[in-house]
Amino acid sequence: MSRRVLLGKAGSDYGLFISKLGVDVLNDAGTLCHEDLMIFDSRQKGYAQLVDKGSITIPKNTDSSNNAVTKVFSSISIPNAVVILYTAGKHVELTSVSTTAFIVQVPNRYPSIVALGYPGMQGQNNPTLSLTPAQTVIKYIVLRGYA
Repeated sequence: MSRRVLLGKAGSDYGLFISKLGVDVLNDAGTLCHEDLMIFDSRQKGYAQLVDKGSITIPKNTDSSNNAVTKVFSSISIPNAVVILYTAGKHVELTSVSTTAFIVQVPNRYPSIVALGYPGMQGQNNPTLSLTPAQTVIKYIVLRGYA
């Protein structure tokens, strides 16, 4: 059985280290295994490490324009951040992602199913739009991208 997880000191560094299946994270001399054999190394700015998570509540605009909200997810630069939004069947648009923030937008009105139909579908030329709810809650996670 391999010793795959270490939380603490490895050489002169502290951190969380997890090696691949069948590989000891530390050898008999106390040296960490090669980085190619690591699944996770907290010292690295590796791909897919969780940076931030939470939810955003976006109130509906009272005029006819779309509503955009900026969410700052880090005070330091996170290169190539990956933002994943999940909602309960609501239409939202991720309009911009920087190294510290992202902008998400909710339309003032949603098109009906008829408006999204196929050619020949009854009412396609007269799409109906329904107002968005009074507020839309969007859950998100931000992952560190590959540097």
